[in-house]
Amino acid sequence: MAQPETSLHFNEYFRIIRNRLWVIFTIFALTLVTGIYVTEQVLPRAYTATAQIKIQNAQTTMAPTLGSDQSFERPIDSQEFQTEYERINSPAVLDPVITELGLDKVWAKRVYKSTTDKLPMQDARSYMKSVLAVNFHHGTSLVEVAARSEVPAEAAAIANGVVESYKRLRDGEQSGRSSTGADTLREQIADQQKVVDQDKATRDKLRDGLRDKGIVLNQGTEEDGSLENTRQQELTSRQHDLLDAQQEADHRRVLYESTKDLPDAEFVATLEGMQQAPANLTSLQTDILNQESTIKNLLQQGFGSDAQRVLAVQAQLAQERTQYATLIAGARRALMIASLMADAGVKDLQQKVNDLETQVARDQTGAIGPFVDADREYKRQQTLLDTLNIRLKETLSGAPLLESPVKIISSADVPDFPSSPNVNLNIALSAGAGLFCGIIVAFLIEYLDTSVKTMADAEQLLGLPVLTIIPNKGGPMPLTQQTARLPHAEGYRILRAKLNLRVQNGLGPCVTMLSGGPGEGKSTTIYNLAIVCAQAGQSVILVDCDLRRPTLHDLLDVPNDKGVSSFLRGEGDCLEFIQQTSLPKLHVLTAGETPIAEIGNFSADKIRQMMDELKQRYDLVLIDSPPVLGISDGSVIAREVDYVILVVQHRRYPREISLRAKRAVEEVHGNCVGMVLNAVAVKSDDSYYYYSSYGSYYQKDGTKKRRRKKKGPEAVNGTGPDDHALRVGPNDTEEF
Repeated sequence: MAQPETSLHFNEYFRIIRNRLWVIFTIFALTLVTGIYVTEQVLPRAYTATAQIKIQNAQTTMAPTLGSDQSFERPIDSQEFQTEYERINSPAVLDPVITELGLDKVWAKRVYKSTTDKLPMQDARSYMKSVLAVNFHHGTSLVEVAARSEVPAEAAAIANGVVESYKRLRDGEQSGRSSTGADTLREQIADQQKVVDQDKATRDKLRDGLRDKGIVLNQGTEEDGSLENTRQQELTSRQHDLLDAQQEADHRRVLYESTKDLPDAEFVATLEGMQQAPANLTSLQTDILNQESTIKNLLQQGFGSDAQRVLAVQAQLAQERTQYATLIAGARRALMIASLMADAGVKDLQQKVNDLETQVARDQTGAIGPFVDADREYKRQQTLLDTLNIRLKETLSGAPLLESPVKIISSADVPDFPSSPNVNLNIALSAGAGLFCGIIVAFLIEYLDTSVKTMADAEQLLGLPVLTIIPNKGGPMPLTQQTARLPHAEGYRILRAKLNLRVQNGLGPCVTMLSGGPGEGKSTTIYNLAIVCAQAGQSVILVDCDLRRPTLHDLLDVPNDKGVSSFLRGEGDCLEFIQQTSLPKLHVLTAGETPIAEIGNFSADKIRQMMDELKQRYDLVLIDSPPVLGISDGSVIAREVDYVILVVQHRRYPREISLRAKRAVEEVHGNCVGMVLNAVAVKSDDSYYYYSSYGSYYQKDGTKKRRRKKKGPEAVNGTGPDDHALRVGPNDTEEF
């Protein structure tokens, strides 16, 4: 049951959009035209020129290898880009561009409308930053510098000027760093050379002193750079052996201490992990597991625990377990003995090292010690000097191979087309905004519209049945003998069929149509009902009681000199003023000319007398009355007639008007039998679907339905050359 409600809800929204389509289209068109006008005429044109550079911020150039240069570079990240962004927007880059292009003078006149010759550099720089955009491509070293200006050539000049200025800045920084680094290295080398010469002189002096004392150095000492004698070399070797022995002893001691308290299973697993487990121990462990598995299988197969085969396997398992425990105990003892032996070796080596150290110390207490220290210091300072010389050579040889840190990939060209405003985007936004606003306004109008919209609204509001629907296409309009055969006339035939218009007791029924306000089409509706009833063979009298705005004489093209007003003034009987129309069964009693002073003299007794006489002579008496609200004539007529029909024009007046009209009829005890919904857009709601299909019943001969052409005045009034229909006047002015 929920699905139909959703469908109806959607259809209701769709109906609102369809009914207010002209509102949506109007707002859409106005918004779209406004957007196009503002885009084309109001918004200033701006041109954007873009230059692309490559920042090799992390490039390192290697020395030539095999006749080729090898360089390495990596893409810049967000942090590096932010640094370069700030440098591009720095005064060191922007100020030269502003000065070279004279932008401070140009912008003073064109942008700021200033009376001064040129802008302050700070203002010009701020405006330059506002028209400059710097972006980089992630994962690359490419940076785009875009400049925006109302003058295409100026945009290109700014973009190219900025990248050139930035390139000059980076090249100057790199060149300065290179020359400064070489000069610093030369100064450091000169200072270090003095230190080396001084240390060398000290060493040579000590060596000469040793020779004077008869101390002979090892053969090849000066060539090999070693001043250690044989005893010193032996001491060094013993110290190395001691270190190795200590490490081995520590290893064995840690292994023994870590495994001596472990259970047998963990002990074996540890040895296997260190690849130190005996091979027979591992194989024996495997045999024990196999024997245990065999016993388990035998027991599962049904052998008892005292079976001979089971007992044999258990005996073998006990023997292997005993052997396994013996091997584990032996392995533990072996680890302990190895640890003790390693400790004993360390003690022995330690004693030998101590003896050698005593001898070396005794030898070096004299002249050898200072000489060794001086030689060691000399070599250290010489190593520092060699390192500085190598760095200087690398700096001098690598400087010509360094590339510029900024490479211009593409220069900015003068743009041919503006970059803003974006015409397509603005038009799309205008169209979207217009459509959105149009729909919102349509729903707002629908929400504020309190008029009658559907048959259900009318019936629920007034508590009266809708007797017929008069479409707005082809009606409401006065019928003629020709137009009475058109589809829209079917609505009036439906009205006649639903009313009880038979003569009873020799008296024809008297019917009037009322409306709450003027222009709802009651005169045209009652006129068309009279035409339909007369064509059906009833004798019909049409009485125009709207003395203020009579219209029936215009519709029927008859004189209006005498009529109801004459009867009310007592100038004669009402029958004397009846006029014959071109339709044999239709007569008319016009309103007659009424002086302004006598408009309010509407006598109920006179009206009742007139109706009684007419009901005796005609099958049907139809009375056209003025609106019931604000005028008393309608209430008088509603009280005297047999049937009252309310005419409600679709979507014209607020619902309160129709509701008050019904109450006015009820207050005079009028017999309101229903209502006519007039000028309905039958395609505006699904409830009017069948009323839009009147024409499908009028062509049964199989001929193609022709499009109805617009008729001239003769065709509308029924005065064509072959027309024998009733001649009528112009359309009901009250309706339109």
